Amino acid sequence: MRDQAARPSTGEQGLNRRALIGGLGAAAVAAPFAGASVARAAEAPGTLALPSEMEAPRALAMKTFSRIDGTPVYYWRSNRGNTALRNWQCTQAFYDRLVVWIRDLRDLSGDAGAGNVSFLVSAGFYVNKPGQHGQGTAMDLDLVRWAGGRQSSPLDRHHAAGDRTLRRRYLAVDAVCRRRFRYVLDGWYNSAHADHIHADFGGLPTVCEKGSRSDTVFVQAMCNNFMGSGLAVDGAWGPLTQSAFDRAKSRLNITGNPHTNYSVWRTMMARVARHGFGDQAF
Repeated sequence: MRDQAARPSTGEQGLNRRALIGGLGAAAVAAPFAGASVARAAEAPGTLALPSEMEAPRALAMKTFSRIDGTPVYYWRSNRGNTALRNWQCTQAFYDRLVVWIRDLRDLSGDAGAGNVSFLVSAGFYVNKPGQHGQGTAMDLDLVRWAGGRQSSPLDRHHAAGDRTLRRRYLAVDAVCRRRFRYVLDGWYNSAHADHIHADFGGLPTVCEKGSRSDTVFVQAMCNNFMGSGLAVDGAWGPLTQSAFDRAKSRLNITGNPHTNYSVWRTMMARVARHGFGDQAF
């Protein structure tokens, strides 16, 4: 379901000023989030089973979790609002990346006064189907809820909400995903992703590719919602998209090439996220 062929993963350097953002192994051994003790308790028996297609065969080496770095992850597709813990599965390396991602999310949204992330809702990590889900290296994100009461709900198609604040918050969550996952498919990508954000492990490192529909529709929606650019969100990187992207880079004080340098793209995504969580134009 990705729009580009995956490339081999490469090592990474840390970027965010407060989140732990070292290599994948570092995320697993870093000082734990304050809720880590309850996270360990949540791994004990008693969580509810997921649909059978989300239970990996024993032959696959998978980590089982019900919280990401202390934050519970619920499943609402069969019972909306249910807060029973579930035993999700993915590879250890992908879970380590999820830890780095959620620390980014807490950091960047916290700057805007959202409070801590209370819980996540997902439509799946390992799922028995071809592609990254079947390898245990993908996440489908349905909803993020913060302690202060705010939420971003791809499940409710917030990318198309009439409220610009909700669209900007959705783009902020989208941008945080793009800091840590190469392939992020959102509501602008196609109708199959209108009710969730898909993020996977394929094709690292994270850069912005003009030939990627995923990256292009995100950039077009970003420019429209933060600068009123009036672009067609069609996935075609033409001169109008280029001009709007250059203007966004200038307003966000981004130097360097986000198409070839992952640290530049990640910095840009952090600044987009802060504007989105703060409901601020640029």
